[in-house]
Amino acid sequence: MKQIDFLQLAAQLQSSGQAPAVIPASLKPLNITARKETTHHLRDGEVVLYLRSDSKVWQMRYKLSDRQWHCVSTRQRRLDWAMRVAGEHYDRARFREEEGLPQKTRRFDAVARECCKALEQEIERGIRRETNKDYIRTINKYLVPFFGKFMLTNITIERVREYEQWRNEQMGRVPISSTLATHASAYSRVVDYAIEQGWLSDRVAIPKLNRKGKKGSARPGFSREELVKLMAFMPDWSRGGERKNHREMRLLLRDYVEVLLGTGCRSGRESMAMQWRHLEWHVDAKTGQRYLRIWVSGKTGGRWLIAKNWAIEVFTRLAVRQGIGADLDQAIEAKSEAWVFATSGGVRPNSLHTSFELLLADADMRVDPTTGKNRSLYSLRHSYATMSLMDGQMDMHTLAKQMGTSIGMLEQHYSKMTATMAADRLA
Repeated sequence: MKQIDFLQLAAQLQSSGQAPAVIPASLKPLNITARKETTHHLRDGEVVLYLRSDSKVWQMRYKLSDRQWHCVSTRQRRLDWAMRVAGEHYDRARFREEEGLPQKTRRFDAVARECCKALEQEIERGIRRETNKDYIRTINKYLVPFFGKFMLTNITIERVREYEQWRNEQMGRVPISSTLATHASAYSRVVDYAIEQGWLSDRVAIPKLNRKGKKGSARPGFSREELVKLMAFMPDWSRGGERKNHREMRLLLRDYVEVLLGTGCRSGRESMAMQWRHLEWHVDAKTGQRYLRIWVSGKTGGRWLIAKNWAIEVFTRLAVRQGIGADLDQAIEAKSEAWVFATSGGVRPNSLHTSFELLLADADMRVDPTTGKNRSLYSLRHSYATMSLMDGQMDMHTLAKQMGTSIGMLEQHYSKMTATMAADRLA
């Protein structure tokens, strides 16, 4: 193109005050600043409306103080409506930014799914296995079916009360306090996870679930006299049995019962997962006294516990019968990965609950006369806590550490007993 073309065009524009009716074909390729009809800028360029090549719905993108583009659909086909929607959305986004609120939130079920994945990862790492399983079960069975379709920010106190009534109807009863605590904690885990991921601001007041319910009934246990009777009954009983495997199970059950009574360990996973390498001697630096220390991992994670001195004989029997060592010292030094609670052939039973029920039936001790309830292996842990507090051997804090529970849980079940124990100091 010749330079005269530019001069002629400039003169034409100056004389007419408007664009020429026909633009020379040679100038069209140079019109690079012409804005496409599919793109419009608003709010000083902070908001852009645009059409995709495969859609007639206007999209918008905008920038906030983070200087990052945020994209969203206006869901409008008309340009004037899309402009209005874009402006309103941008204003709301600016307001949320100034108030410290997240730009995006999620439905309860979406957050709950991700939260459950995080809980499953904790379980794989051995963190609060049983507790986290209870949370996952509660989330999937109760929380998601009711709250799933709601956005977290739309959960109101009225909706929470509706949930509590619905849950009680589903359960067919009014839950006790411990059950409500599990539901409330599971709900809080979902909310806390949303905050951690930036899907919910900690400034947003999300109503909590009620933790107050009717008190649970007394747990079945053993009195001191009943424990003496049981301990005296087991030696002869454990040597009975018609078959070899029956005799093996009886011997193992006797040792298992005595270890639970001598440690306060939980029956089931926490105790049955015990290996010989988890045992070690702990020597008091001041007195030189040696104590048996055991590492266990269960409902609340891992912890060390101290066994009663008389329980050392029980572990010695187990070690000798399994061929781990001639005495407990050798068994500890071996650092074996063999199961502690196993038969002489190293076989670990899946459960000892049924065998314990047979033992109690033979000893005529199946039912706790105080509560009228059937006793179980958990009754041994309950009795350990009761006797420890009654004898004044431990304070609440030490007992909670030993048993892997909270002081609040101990106070909930044993507060009346501890007040009676201190009668001589209170009177």
